[in-house]
Amino acid sequence: MASGASLDVVFRVEEVGEFRGVLKRYLAPMTFDSLVRQMPLSGALVVSGGLAYFQIGVKRGAEKEVRRVEPGDILYWPALPALAIILEPTTPPSQSIKIGMLTDSPEPLKSARQGLRIVLEKATWT
Repeated sequence: MASGASLDVVFRVEEVGEFRGVLKRYLAPMTFDSLVRQMPLSGALVVSGGLAYFQIGVKRGAEKEVRRVEPGDILYWPALPALAIILEPTTPPSQSIKIGMLTDSPEPLKSARQGLRIVLEKATWT
């Protein structure tokens, strides 16, 4: 489903699988718009400190910094810049912005090999 308020997305991780999620515009409207315009986004996966993340070429400031996160939350991390998926209870990286959440469990990402290719794209299902 794609609308002005939300966008269904899929993370495709080589050797691991697909992870469905949704980005929500109300969480950070300017960041949401910037990310959606640049999709698909891809990079090399890093798994560390309760996060799975990859660097992207979208540069924005901290629009609405988040202080609490849950496993499955999707964050934009402006310091790198990167997209991150929360894998376990943790403190979010400084100035992170929550932009959505996975609808699938992030559990398989915990054991993913470093450097695997990850792609975030708009979902094609209805």
